[in-house]
Amino acid sequence: MILMQPKKAANGQTSSMISTGVDTGAGLLKLALGTGTAQQRVRTPAKIVEVREELHDELTSPEGGHFFYHDGSRQDLKGRQYLTGSLAAWKAPTSHIKLSDNPALKAEYVLHMILGALASLPPQENWNLHLVLSSHNTQVFRELVTTKTSGTHTVSFGGRDKPKTQVVLTVSLVVPEGAGSYAFCAAYKPDPLIDISGHVIALDFGTSTVIPTVFAPSGKIIHRNVLAVGGCVDLLEQIAADVELVKDLGTGKAGNTELIRQAIENHSLKYGTRNFSFQHLYTRHLKTWLDDRIRLALAEVEEWRDAAQSLVAWGGGAALPFAQEKFQKAGITPIPEACWANALGLQRIAEGRYQRGK
Repeated sequence: MILMQPKKAANGQTSSMISTGVDTGAGLLKLALGTGTAQQRVRTPAKIVEVREELHDELTSPEGGHFFYHDGSRQDLKGRQYLTGSLAAWKAPTSHIKLSDNPALKAEYVLHMILGALASLPPQENWNLHLVLSSHNTQVFRELVTTKTSGTHTVSFGGRDKPKTQVVLTVSLVVPEGAGSYAFCAAYKPDPLIDISGHVIALDFGTSTVIPTVFAPSGKIIHRNVLAVGGCVDLLEQIAADVELVKDLGTGKAGNTELIRQAIENHSLKYGTRNFSFQHLYTRHLKTWLDDRIRLALAEVEEWRDAAQSLVAWGGGAALPFAQEKFQKAGITPIPEACWANALGLQRIAEGRYQRGK
């Protein structure tokens, strides 16, 4: 999703450093650049493939990018080019790298994903970004993320022969996953979504994971655990493999999870261009999928429930069609902008740190 370009100086360059939140999810990378009416949001599937031969045509997508790395702080990337997001899946449907396959891949390829996301935006000569990023394990990956991302990178978006763009990235902070969503909820207008004076329990229903987190008063994490069950991707795969859907498709194979994801997100619940609604399959699988995960998540945080002033859900799973009533029945409040809360909160943190010179 692209909202609006940041203000530019007369020479076509960005007029100042842009405070940016980077939500490095296992299934999706989300960027929130700037604030207010000039804010841009970019979302791209966390997929990547290196391009080793000439492409037949230039590939473009609002959910993916193509960049050639000419020179810069990452000398190991010099002379190499990559497709990210949807473009990686188009080019190499079965052989692209999915960052959800290994937690370490998110740290290894975060620069690639940021550059790919910028490639999907209207072109600029320069990008100067002040970053706050999230990581599922800051103790292990904070230094690696900072080292592999920070610096100056000269690239061409769209291929080697395209105009060069200089991207300057300053990593201000790497925070645990969920810290951005907490900041988003605490600063929400007109009224905060959580009571920061008390304990807060948050259930993060992500693409690949479900993560219950307990925050102490004022936001320090005191408990966090990734459940053994998967996130939204499990729901997509269950629908894709449903016998009725396979029969209706007539191919003898499971359905396309990407088409199912798109239909859920646009609330049509229709499979691609076929005149076939899978709403009844979706609602059936949603109940089982969500009931199981709510039960396991609440069991994980049981000892803090009596002390908690707030019990909320965020992440893409908290915004699924027909899910709100199920959350509310369990005493859980799904927050507005559940998909974007972490990136928006990270951007807010980045803005504050930039103003304080950090």
